[in-house]
Amino acid sequence: MGREKRREPRYSVELDARVRNGTGVPRSVNVTNLSKQGCRFKLSDNRLGAGAFLTITVERVGFLDAHVKWREGDWHGIRFDNPLHPAVLDHIRMFLSRTPGLEEEGVSAA
Repeated sequence: MGREKRREPRYSVELDARVRNGTGVPRSVNVTNLSKQGCRFKLSDNRLGAGAFLTITVERVGFLDAHVKWREGDWHGIRFDNPLHPAVLDHIRMFLSRTPGLEEEGVSAA
């Protein structure tokens, strides 16, 4: 997973969440980075290929509908169907992450 050019800031976080696709059983995941558009997590599940619909639940934030944008092995990158409000993004990265998400990962002015 090399450094990518991004339009939105992406923050390193350590966040517990649950993902569920369709009527499947929710599974626990650890979110490792977050932006207002999406996030990345690790999950061993062959059913979650690019384009798959899922719902991710973040503590005290609720359900977020999303689609898998990419998958590399067990790593998944998802895009939220509706971007997070900036205040919600800040709350998640500063108060719900085990370590506050202060550091921005690669950002581009593209």
